[in-house]
Amino acid sequence: MNIIFLEAVQIHGGARKSTIELAKRLNEEGHNSVIVDFWGSCNEFTEDVKANKIPIKILKKNDSPIAIFSTRNPLKVGINITLFLLDWIRLKKEFKKFQNTFKPDVVIVNNIKTNSILKKGKDYKIAYFARGWFAYNSIGFLKKLMFKYNSDYFIGVSQATRQAIYTGGLAPLENVFVVPNAIDLAKVDQYRKEKPERKDNDPMVILHCGGFLPAKGQDLSISLARRLKENNINFKIILMGAVYDTPVSENFLNKIRKDISQYKLDDHVEILLNQKDPYSIFKNSDILIHPSDTEGLPRVIMEALAFEIPVIANPVGGVTDYILHNFTGYIATHNSVDDYYEYIYKLYNDRELYKFIAGNGKSLIVNNYDKSNQVEEFDKIFKKLGKS
Repeated sequence: MNIIFLEAVQIHGGARKSTIELAKRLNEEGHNSVIVDFWGSCNEFTEDVKANKIPIKILKKNDSPIAIFSTRNPLKVGINITLFLLDWIRLKKEFKKFQNTFKPDVVIVNNIKTNSILKKGKDYKIAYFARGWFAYNSIGFLKKLMFKYNSDYFIGVSQATRQAIYTGGLAPLENVFVVPNAIDLAKVDQYRKEKPERKDNDPMVILHCGGFLPAKGQDLSISLARRLKENNINFKIILMGAVYDTPVSENFLNKIRKDISQYKLDDHVEILLNQKDPYSIFKNSDILIHPSDTEGLPRVIMEALAFEIPVIANPVGGVTDYILHNFTGYIATHNSVDDYYEYIYKLYNDRELYKFIAGNGKSLIVNNYDKSNQVEEFDKIFKKLGKS
């Protein structure tokens, strides 16, 4: 099967890494996958695609995408809209030329930009891949229309996403599939061999992964650090994530830094930005916390469980696909510092409980989120299309 993953990448994060891994796995299984990117403006992404030996096509090389509302000046906004429309027309033409040559059976999109240059009813099927949480109420009316009428079927990364798409009235259940993320367990095991044995006087290392945005919950980590310090827990919290090129992200990061200084947490909280080798941090961590407001099927939780790191998380999106409370991890009342503290305290003081939770989490990943499971689910979709 010929498959196009159509992208408009601005930042190379976990979702994009999952797309690259999926394209590579499908090619290894005999399919013909290619990644098509609008602008090729994210060098880290394009280099990662090439490093994994996946063909990539840049539709219209541009150092940076056109951001319509990058200014409040009405005149400049009008100019940006004009430039965007001209860019959109060119992208549409370039894609059509590539499509005529490549002849895809399916084009997989993940946002409204990429969906907008396609037209349903052509020689290919359009699959909308909802890689994050599908918050239906936050989607504008015009976007809902496009999702519903310019997609042949939907793919979600979790059962929660599948239900959100269905209950939003965008598609019947038979046209909504679930293809979860997958992980290279051999790579994880290679890093785990380097994990040092924890000694009694070592601090418990608590990892929080996520871009620096209010919705990702670093505020809670600061409150948690204050509580742990007040109760003389031997700990260290690592805030690992990207800072985005937006005022919201930069201002939030500055706020977190000020809070660390204000509450005298410099010895207990460390910030790691844009980490190139996150597994080197995982191997030295003891607990992952995930106080996020919205998620699809967070890759970072899957990675933590594979490393046998217990996870404490908010019950959002597909988190509950991974975390069975008191068995594979802990579900906290949303952003409850009390709950996060309680579960960390349990794991800190009970090594047998720690091993029980960690072992169950690893078994879940081994049995359900290996790369073979992911490819198998995609093959079911191809059979549904009658193209396999």
